[in-house]
Parts: sequence; C-alpha cells; structure tokens
Amino acid sequence: MHFRRAYDIFPCVEPAKKFSGEAGMANGGYSRKVLGCFFFAFTLALIFSPLNASETQVIRVRKGDTISYLSFKFYGTYNPKIADLLRRENPQIKDMDLIYAGQQVRFPAAEIMRRILREKTWKPTEPEKRMEPKEARPEEKPMPETRVRANKAVITFLEGEVQVKKAGQAQLSPARPNMILHEQEQIKVLAKSRAELILDNQSVLRLSENTLLTIHNLDEETATQKETARMELYLGKLWTRTAKLLNPSSRYEIKTPTAIAGVQGTIYQVQVAGDRTTNIQVFHGMVNVYNPFPAARPALPGKETLPGQPQEVTGPGEVPGPTPISREEWTKIVLRQFQQVTVTDRDISSPISFDVQKERQNDWVRWNEARDLDFQPPARPR
Repeated sequence: MHFRRAYDIFPCVEPAKKFSGEAGMANGGYSRKVLGCFFFAFTLALIFSPLNASETQVIRVRKGDTISYLSFKFYGTYNPKIADLLRRENPQIKDMDLIYAGQQVRFPAAEIMRRILREKTWKPTEPEKRMEPKEARPEEKPMPETRVRANKAVITFLEGEVQVKKAGQAQLSPARPNMILHEQEQIKVLAKSRAELILDNQSVLRLSENTLLTIHNLDEETATQKETARMELYLGKLWTRTAKLLNPSSRYEIKTPTAIAGVQGTIYQVQVAGDRTTNIQVFHGMVNVYNPFPAARPALPGKETLPGQPQEVTGPGEVPGPTPISREEWTKIVLRQFQQVTVTDRDISSPISFDVQKERQNDWVRWNEARDLDFQPPARPR
C-alpha cells in the first residue's frame, strides 16, 4: 500500500528543510499560513473527532428501534456516512445492527449532523490527463442534462426470519437491520416474521409474514424533484405509508399479479393471495387502481349510434346493484378513505366501504398504525 507524505495531503504541513533557507520570510506571511493550518485542522476535527457532550444527545433505545430507524426519526435520512459517524460516537456498542431496549446511544445534534453531511471528504488528486488533438469540427450546442439520483430502501425493522436477494446474487441470503436495498433487489419475509423498509423520501413499506416484494425502480430527477418508485408484490401483505411527493408528476406504484395501485400521500394496504387475487384497503387518502392488462378490444363496427339519429326513450326501471366489472371493461378505479376493492384474474369488484374499527382489532393493523404514529421525521434534507 502506498502512503502519501503528510505535506502532499495537507498543504499547511511542509518539510522542515524547506524552511531552513527561508529565514527572511515575512512574519505576516508565516502568520497567515499558521492561521490557515489552524482552521483546516479544526474542520478535520469536526468530521473525525468525537463530539462534545453538548453537541450530542443520548437516546434510550426502545423495543423495535434500530440505528437506521432512529436516524430517520432525528435526521430525516440514513446513509453509510451517518452509520460510520454513529459507530465512532458509540465505541461501547460492538455491533450497531444489534442494539437492544434500554441501551443508550449517542446521536450528534441535528444541526451538527447537517453540517457534517455537507462536508466534502478529501480525495487524492488524479494526474492530469493528456488531451489528444481533435479534428476541427463545427461547435455543437450541449444537450440539456437530466441528472437522476439513485435512491435506496433501508431495512429499519426485522422480526423473525427475513431474506434478501441482492443485485448479482443467485440465491437469497439472511437480511439484517440497517441493510440498504437498491433497484432490482428482493426481500422475502417468512412465516411468523415482519419487516419494515423506509425509502429516501421517507415513504414506509411494511411486509407481513409470507410476503415477497421486488424493488424495480427508485430514482429522482434532481432538477425537477420528480420521483419514481415501482415495487412488485407477488404474494403476501404490504402496508404502505407514502410521503408527500414534491413533484405532482412523480409516480409511486405497487404492482400485483392483477392490479397496479398508484398513490400520493396515502396510507393503504395491499394483500395478494395464493390464487393471485388482490385486495386493496385505503386507511387514509386516495388510491388509483389501474388495470395492468392490455386495453379492451374496440367495439365492433356498425354498433355505434349515429349522431342526431332519433332514439326511443325507455321508461323508468330498476337500477341494478353493484356488480363486478370484467377485466376488459375497466382502466382505473379511484378508492377513497375506508374503501376497498378486490381484483381477480377475471374481474374487479365495485369499491365498497369496510369497517375500520373491525380492522383495527387485527394485531397487524394496530401495529402499523402505532408505528405510523411514532414515525414523525423532520423534513427530508435536499
């Protein structure tokens, strides 16, 4: 391994022999150099040194807490840089993935953390690349660049046995708290188990037992703040609390074998049974349920009514009750608070109301609502 000399990295540190021939150096110049060294060293100390007690807060861990969950609660985000800093601030914790109720964890104050996250770490200077002469050609106007930032999902809660399939892996492997998942990665929750994911935009996904979910797309256009999140639920039960999306054209979708649920600022759950039947219940807000199958066939020619052609008006009759709609007859159905719908391979039911108090007798629903109430993060950093 090659180690660079100190004065190659820190410009205020120079070899003693350089100063031996500079006895006539002005005092003012030397003072400015020393002052510059002081501020440079102070900045490094902020990043790499343990913080004072006045700059941190001690958090007592509760049942169900993880380092990443607490980070989202206090900072609005979580990433490897935060994980490294918390590890340095808590040397008494041997494994940050295994904290327990009653344990005390030191968290830097929010304003200190924001300042540290804005700091840019030093990178070695790359040698200047030699530019080869290019053939003269007409000047081209640069195309507008759309920068896309890749987002992530963090496992902020685990209970029981949970597995993940990371990108490039052929087999599932055990999941652990604070693990970061990216696009095209999969999470599987086995019997008598639960898991929670929090996305960069603070949306929450909770998976019940016997659930299989794949993350297909998580990104954001930095200039427009347009976000795209697409997940696929193959089997099981998923509770979703979506954050308020900053751009109205953002998309947040859960696809199942028989439907697509698209939402913004909504709490709802999706359940997929073994026969591919999908049930969607809205607990807050509104959900658009889309048909994932090809569009319906056009009507046969000769069946349309010509404009202006007189028609016989029928008398009043009995209005039929709600009936299932065939797969080819619908494109989108809007579900509102405390409504549900069931979608099969053949048809979709009309939206009907459900008894929310009865649903809240279920341990899964009670746990999710209590967790939602507890998770009130600050505004996400931009």
